[in-house]
Amino acid sequence: MEGSTCVVIDILRASTTITKALVEGASKIHIAGSADEAFALKESLGGNVLLCGERNGLIIPGFDLGNSPLEYNKETVGGRTLVFASTNGSKTLLSCKEAYDIIVGGFVNLSAVVDELARAESAVLVCSGKLGRFSSEDAVCAGMIIDRLSSKQIKIELASDTAWNAFWLFERFISNPEETLEKTEHAVYLARELGMVDDVAICTAFDLFNVVPRFAKGVVTI
Repeated sequence: MEGSTCVVIDILRASTTITKALVEGASKIHIAGSADEAFALKESLGGNVLLCGERNGLIIPGFDLGNSPLEYNKETVGGRTLVFASTNGSKTLLSCKEAYDIIVGGFVNLSAVVDELARAESAVLVCSGKLGRFSSEDAVCAGMIIDRLSSKQIKIELASDTAWNAFWLFERFISNPEETLEKTEHAVYLARELGMVDDVAICTAFDLFNVVPRFAKGVVTI
């Protein structure tokens, strides 16, 4: 990843939640790899810090907010410092911390991410997945980023079979987007088992925000 812009993609839901929190006025978001790390970070930071995140889709006991982007508005997070820990997205961000430049991408800020990558020398698209497994929604987003860059007449060289698979899955998505996204394993779990239908809807909406969150030294800002 040296010299590359690294895009961390966790459609359901960390990419969306982090982006919306910053749009709604959160000053910064410290990333933790676990609940215990989050509690320790809050104690070390002091002040009026909010603990945010989830495990297996549900708010962690003792936390202030979960991982639903709908919880994050100016009233709840405006001007606040957040500590965020999630099952997949926060761990993926931390795993990329040695990269040259790290940004958070999703459907909700897709065009802004593509514009950013159009200026980069090279890019690495990192799909968070779910519990170490493949997630279709993350791969579709990666494939869409590749397609958008290609449409800007930017020379694209896909360096792995994984990148090709993401692009091919995106091509399948074009013919039936609702089925592709709403029937993915994680979307079904959130919507049917946890009743978070509205979360799935906002996380799969395009270009709601024109911002690119950046992760550096353990903190995400815009």
